[in-house]
Amino acid sequence: MSEDSGEITGGGEQRPSSAVPATTLEDNNLLSLVLCRLPSVPPSLLRTSLVCKSWHSLISDPHFIRNFRAHQKKPPLLGFFSDNLGKIEFTTVLGPSDSIPAERFSLPLPVHPGSCVLRSHHGHVLVLNQVQRYFLVWDPVTGEQLNVAFPPALDGNMVFILDGGVVCAATDRDHVHGACHSDPFRLVFIGVLGAHIIASVYSSETLAWGNLFSIMQPPYVVRISFNCPSTLLGNSICMSLFGEKTLILQFDWGRGNLALIDIPSDAHQFDALNSGMCHFMITPADDSGGLNFYLLSTFSIYVWKRVFNRVGIARWVRGNTIELGNLCSQKPTMRLSILGLDEDNNMILKFTDSVVFTVNLESMEFKTLSTELPCSFYFHPFKSFYTPGIRANAGHDDVKNFPAGA
Repeated sequence: MSEDSGEITGGGEQRPSSAVPATTLEDNNLLSLVLCRLPSVPPSLLRTSLVCKSWHSLISDPHFIRNFRAHQKKPPLLGFFSDNLGKIEFTTVLGPSDSIPAERFSLPLPVHPGSCVLRSHHGHVLVLNQVQRYFLVWDPVTGEQLNVAFPPALDGNMVFILDGGVVCAATDRDHVHGACHSDPFRLVFIGVLGAHIIASVYSSETLAWGNLFSIMQPPYVVRISFNCPSTLLGNSICMSLFGEKTLILQFDWGRGNLALIDIPSDAHQFDALNSGMCHFMITPADDSGGLNFYLLSTFSIYVWKRVFNRVGIARWVRGNTIELGNLCSQKPTMRLSILGLDEDNNMILKFTDSVVFTVNLESMEFKTLSTELPCSFYFHPFKSFYTPGIRANAGHDDVKNFPAGA
């Protein structure tokens, strides 16, 4: 009798042997936990699904896709969007084996020559058509587009849009931005109308604009820079105003107010502040509504933090200085400029010889991006979950079969 057929009990009965415990690769629950730790770059799930039919079935399950994104927590940086005379281009920053063709993230129809990309947040790109007075909300992963006309309150008035963004309206505790292709969103804009700075919010749930908020434009502001990135801060958007004084303009659509904030007084000693190039930015400091002010000068980043005292009065406190020469091997004599800021406090910097790299302002992690960027004044980082063969619509992840032999 084979050793595997069973064992003989004292009464002469044969007792079946215990089943061999399933290995990790045979247990879908354990396998799912393992595969959730795959890299979040686009082709990783596709390649893994080709190992065998059971893996293909598991990875094609919408529940696994949701668990995978929830485990990753943050979507990967896929590339940048830029525009030149109405031509909107995507440039991947992934390696050769993972790169995304530019045509995969391209608008199916050409946009008006006067159109430009305003910002990219939460897996969406906001395109402005100032001439025809509408915004285009675009999800490059799904290809979905929505044209939103300027608020009716602006009809017949000359308005100049300064900045804006599309932000996800989902409030679920475990929600992961970048996987919210079909979730409701808010379209936020800031503009100039006569002597006033105005702002408003559009809701995809009500399909309507909210109240129009305004504040007097400071007389000493002489120009607005599109080269410096605006920043999302909870339910606020912050941008920069330049002139005799450099200010931070904050629109808090949660509370419904516009405010002007002075930058750190000792930041004015740096020539980089008024050079016309983007050499500083504002980022959220913490969940309490605080701000960080980063100023790039030569090969150093100077940091200030805005803190509040017991009675709620704010002041800037000088923080650490980040020496970029300690993080990379480039010569400190080379000129740097800021290309953008992604949603996870990664500052994107560019050398004069077109070398592009990111520095995480919290962890100080340094990464060189092997890519050649087109000629543009500003680049909009695009972060989103994207896997070939997977699309999201109708409020749920709709997983198509992966192409055979892909």
